[in-house]
Amino acid sequence: MEKGNKTYHFLDRFIGIPAVFLLGLIKSRFRKRPLTLRKIAIVNLFSIGDNVLMSGVIRDLVADYPEAELVAFVANNNYQIVKLIPGFARIHKLPISNFLKTVFLIRQEKRFDLVIDFGSWPRVSALYSAFIKANYKIGFNSRGQFRHYIFDQTIDYSHHIHEIENYRNLINSFRRTNIHHLPMIGYIKSKKSDDLILEFKKYCIIHPWPGGYKSILKQWNNKRWTELIYIISQYFDTIVLTGAPSDNEKSIDFRNEIDHSRMKCKFREISGVLSLGETAHLIKQASFVISIDTGIAHMSAAFDKPLICIQGPANSIRWRPYSQNSISIVPDKGTFGYLSFGFEYYRAKENCMENISVVNVYQVFKNLLAKQ
Repeated sequence: MEKGNKTYHFLDRFIGIPAVFLLGLIKSRFRKRPLTLRKIAIVNLFSIGDNVLMSGVIRDLVADYPEAELVAFVANNNYQIVKLIPGFARIHKLPISNFLKTVFLIRQEKRFDLVIDFGSWPRVSALYSAFIKANYKIGFNSRGQFRHYIFDQTIDYSHHIHEIENYRNLINSFRRTNIHHLPMIGYIKSKKSDDLILEFKKYCIIHPWPGGYKSILKQWNNKRWTELIYIISQYFDTIVLTGAPSDNEKSIDFRNEIDHSRMKCKFREISGVLSLGETAHLIKQASFVISIDTGIAHMSAAFDKPLICIQGPANSIRWRPYSQNSISIVPDKGTFGYLSFGFEYYRAKENCMENISVVNVYQVFKNLLAKQ
């Protein structure tokens, strides 16, 4: 389900578009906008960051319709983060590569008053939304993506606003109030996470590993990371390097590059040690987070942590972590900010992350730290 995976994108486009178009032709013409919302289906099959941002809009729905039952349809890659979002009565993890099994699971639910598809460009979420039994369905009409045919109401998707504003536009016509909620997630407290938090004392999380297709173009040079760590180590008891289980080899290499004689505090590498929910607990108790542009940055923003997000390919206007306590650092020259949907790497002309200096990050760090 990676946004930039060429095979997935090819299949999603050249099979998904005609499938969604045909399903749109045979959809019921008698569906009418519901007068009451007692049961709402939420469809989101994508990345951690997208889902963290969606959590603010879920809070809007829960506040406006406290009597409604919200049911989420998700994929394997975002199931764990959606479990941390308050407000859902049930969460269905769909085996989306198995079409027949997924449709069977979807059809087990009784009829919904409303389906909201949060997918921006992929046809697969619109395709499965078509099979949900519902009185009314809404989703994005994203220019050039041809995924809107099955919806009763479409919202024009914008590349000029933050993604959370797109999500808010998706539900605006159903709002009862004008109160907007910030993203919010929960966490899983365990003995393991408690013990680490106690051991680390005052700690800064460093998360250098982006995920997905061509993730190397979002990655900052290890030498710059280590230089930054040496400088900021004076402010903490522990610098904590986090990562997914798939980042273990890279994290061990990173750890081996650390010159401990230059450290003024402890350095710990814990990639793959904690679950996503336990990692959320670690983030919640952290004093500071410095992360590459990835889901961990958005999770940190949801906890309103002092956060620096080092952001190059992704458009920071569209995808910056959404909190007042976070700052996105972008290159000071060259071509950057060219990702909007998330797969437009053909626009890359250079490794723009090379145009972000340690000096710049440290200056922002000092300024943000002074405000705490």
